[in-house]
Amino acid sequence: MKTEQQIHALFTRFNSSLTITSISPLVEGLSNDNYLVKTSTKAFLVKHYRDHWPAIGLAAQAHFAKQSCCPAPLWLEQATDTAIFDYVAGSIASGEFCSSLLPDLVNLHRYPVLTKPMDIAYEINYYRQTARYQQHASLIEQSLAYIAAAPKDMGFCHNDLVKENIIVNESGMFLIDFEYAKSNDVYFDLAALVVSFGLNESQQLQLLKNYQSRVCEHREFNLSLEKLAAFHAVFLLLCICWYEQRGAMDKVAPLLTQLNHFIEEVKN
Repeated sequence: MKTEQQIHALFTRFNSSLTITSISPLVEGLSNDNYLVKTSTKAFLVKHYRDHWPAIGLAAQAHFAKQSCCPAPLWLEQATDTAIFDYVAGSIASGEFCSSLLPDLVNLHRYPVLTKPMDIAYEINYYRQTARYQQHASLIEQSLAYIAAAPKDMGFCHNDLVKENIIVNESGMFLIDFEYAKSNDVYFDLAALVVSFGLNESQQLQLLKNYQSRVCEHREFNLSLEKLAAFHAVFLLLCICWYEQRGAMDKVAPLLTQLNHFIEEVKN
């Protein structure tokens, strides 16, 4: 955690003409330290990255901020792993906003930057020794096998499309927290929407059809509920394991309910 003195020093380097009126830690972030800093003229988000410096994600966020899809990174200090952004106030997106997000998501997936793709098997295998992984090892391994064999639909993905990273206000909808953004199969982001918005099977099919209608003029898209289900299972378990490791059991409980429902549907 940063002290108020450190944040004041940070703003002196960023813009010494600003007068800070309040500093409030934000409790939502579990992987970084976040602060709402209000000045006499406007509010800012200060983010201290604890895990890694997300150069790729920050560059993407700067690009999409020009299209009003996300808040702009205003000042970066890699030496202290700290960034300052415009602060976007609003509420967390709810089920009604899933379709509204698609134009920005398709645009993000078309971002012409190639990176080393996310290794989904590596990400979930990080939790191999946990009780949760062992409990659902068969589902994980079957899902990973299907994903490995399925046709790829690659794009530049956000990779953390939980509802908390989708902010809605009177100006529109904004994506935040791009630190995991990189190349991936776009089904990972689509599965994140399924989990975040609790979409049923008919809604999932409509999501895929709406997505396909927006991308088909630019590239081929392999519409597959089976592929979505495989990514759905892996994303769900990744989220559950991630939150359990951090002790965020309030986040785990609804995901476990969704997982149990998913397993019952697979059985039937």
